[in-house]
Amino acid sequence: MTQTEQLGSLPEQDHDHDVLLIAGSRPEVARLAPVSTAFADADRITALTIATGVDPMGVHEAFEALGVPADVTLLLREPPGTHPAAVGAMLMTRIDELLVDLDPSAIMVYGGGMTAAMAAQVAFWRQIPVVHLQAGVASDDLLCPFPQEANRRIIGQLASLFLTTGGAALGSPIGPNAIPVGDTMAANPAPADLRFARLVRRVRAGDTKLVLVGLDRADSLGVLAGLPDLLEREQNVEIVAYGELAGHGAAAPLLKHERAIVTRRLPLAELVGLIAAATVLVSDDPELVTDAPGLGTPAVLVDGPHIAQPGDSIRSIGSPKVMTTVRQVLAVTPGPDPEPSDGKEAARVEQAVAWMFGLAASPVLADPVVPEPDPEPEPAPGRAPAEDDTRTSEA
Repeated sequence: MTQTEQLGSLPEQDHDHDVLLIAGSRPEVARLAPVSTAFADADRITALTIATGVDPMGVHEAFEALGVPADVTLLLREPPGTHPAAVGAMLMTRIDELLVDLDPSAIMVYGGGMTAAMAAQVAFWRQIPVVHLQAGVASDDLLCPFPQEANRRIIGQLASLFLTTGGAALGSPIGPNAIPVGDTMAANPAPADLRFARLVRRVRAGDTKLVLVGLDRADSLGVLAGLPDLLEREQNVEIVAYGELAGHGAAAPLLKHERAIVTRRLPLAELVGLIAAATVLVSDDPELVTDAPGLGTPAVLVDGPHIAQPGDSIRSIGSPKVMTTVRQVLAVTPGPDPEPSDGKEAARVEQAVAWMFGLAASPVLADPVVPEPDPEPEPAPGRAPAEDDTRTSEA
């Protein structure tokens, strides 16, 4: 391939097996980046990160932001159409060319996005094993969410190994090789900004709800002006407001509020973590709003031309009605009930894949065995304690 079609130089192949971690969106990167690190730490399988999708450079930047540069950025030869058939056809051709070039031992995809579905289909045709990460995060309604749930079920018929967040998977059966690993999102580093790190801890503990607000357009000023009233009405809510409008005078009341953080710039790594922790995202950026459901967060698009699909958690609302909609979402969204995390989710993924290749005896990561210290020998009967022993006991 020419450099205009593919970015990145491949690392040297020093293992017998290699896995392509294929991501087509920022939520997919957030789950696959920690897995790449776990493969590198274990050093028994080569993992190559692939940035693709309808915005491959955006995915490339997400890998960079999370500290795992993309090994290959698969650029599109021409802008894709908007219909799923056009997007799927273009992705299928590009991913197929990549698989022919690299001939990997397996591929790994996350969720039920279009990139995951096309990669799994092409890999199956090429008789390359498919590892489906988080295969159990789903619903029992084929149209909810659309089209991710249908894609997930298709991938479920093609995959060789299923790695779930734990518990029973809803929807269609996912096969016998289903191994709970936990949500690898939890294996990402904590926010570097201590304000955000403490806020995320409060959210996970159930002490507060986070409303994340990203506004850049001047016609979104009405939303910014309504945030102080939201804090007054909702005493268990905290707000993070960012974007170009964060420097506007209308943000001044938030700067003085103890339950608000205002910043013009929010690094992508921090942004991904905050979206995942938020109860609701409010933004006038359509691309960001599209990513939010993949991170488990409903989103409100301010004055956007979004057409709702069945099971859609994106709402396109005019500025005057945004706060009313946000309060409705806060009222019906329960507090966080996160699965307990031990930080080993990504390591469990690596262990399961190593087992699939015959490199490990078990698909389950065993807890390290800490040897107990040898007990002190008891003195022989009738022997007086040594001088050192006497001094110790007196002390």
